Amino acid sequence: MTDPSRSNSGFSALISIASGLSGAQAALTDADVRRAGPKLREFFAGQRLTSGSSGWLASAYARRSTVDALINYESVLLSLNRDNDAGLTVIRPRDGVVTADYPLSALTGATPEARDAVRTLTEHFRSTAVQREITARTLRRPVVAAARPADPLAPEQRRELPFPGTRSVADGLLSSYEHRLRRPSRTVYVLDTSGSMKGRRLAQLKSALNGLTGDFREREQVTLLPFGSAVKQVRTHTVDPADPKAGPAAIRADAAALSAEGDTAIYSSLAAAYDHLGPDTESAFTSIVLMTDGENTAGRSAAEFEAFYRALPEARRVTPVFPIAFGDSDRSELEAIAALTGGRLFDGTKEEGPGSLDGAFEEIRGYQ
Repeated sequence: MTDPSRSNSGFSALISIASGLSGAQAALTDADVRRAGPKLREFFAGQRLTSGSSGWLASAYARRSTVDALINYESVLLSLNRDNDAGLTVIRPRDGVVTADYPLSALTGATPEARDAVRTLTEHFRSTAVQREITARTLRRPVVAAARPADPLAPEQRRELPFPGTRSVADGLLSSYEHRLRRPSRTVYVLDTSGSMKGRRLAQLKSALNGLTGDFREREQVTLLPFGSAVKQVRTHTVDPADPKAGPAAIRADAAALSAEGDTAIYSSLAAAYDHLGPDTESAFTSIVLMTDGENTAGRSAAEFEAFYRALPEARRVTPVFPIAFGDSDRSELEAIAALTGGRLFDGTKEEGPGSLDGAFEEIRGYQ
């Protein structure tokens, strides 16, 4: 299931699960969430895969033999069956579903000409012919009565589940999921602190790590593994629910102490990260985040790392690497690492906002 704090399909799933397990007959209340707490914890104890994207989650499901069920959009599940012969039995909850409905509209400050263009485009998409083409290609449900749903779609309408009645209920449900219901995260941050990172780039890395500490979840385990010509140190911290500020404070202190020197041993450092994680990939969502501003110049080669990775037991190979392209990093090299390990490449090359180093670290949170 995707991360409900960052993905609509995950949030919709969380509402459906909480509604079903609490027996709520209307919009969820705080009392409903409290009543469902024990059952929700039992349910999420079986979760083995999360994501910030419903599309990536579907690809990861097809890759992993250790996952035997998937909560996702109806169209994604049916497309997996059609395009990947996934053999999924699509279950639609009897007590209702949350529909993903994204109306196309203009911004408040749009010009009259822009509003007319949006209206024309909307009318085009809502035409019967286009709706039939959309449902046939994407297996989404049409939004006009004259267009019949594509064959794999059940023709009858489903009961619509209401969203929580207040913002506080939604926030409480999300907080409970993040800190108590879901399995904790366990992440190794493999950080390039070679000589090329000296100056502004290292300052950006430290700033991004500091910003990240405000988003760590209770019970989360974070390892910082800075490297240059070789791994420089391995420091692990856990966010203890009894003292949730101590772990992030220690991470900030470690980040402040980072220094830039040496060559760039990407593959040797990744191998060290897998060795550090060891065989236990079941007790937490495990992942490796790689941030580098250059290409590999020391230690193991790409071929040697691939041989190392493929020799790992299957249970350890499920840990993905999420590389972040930064500075002058070799994008093709990082894409190959992501493809090999089942991860995803993120862009951190921009100065600020989406595509910046801060934004890349934040986006990865949905996959941890």
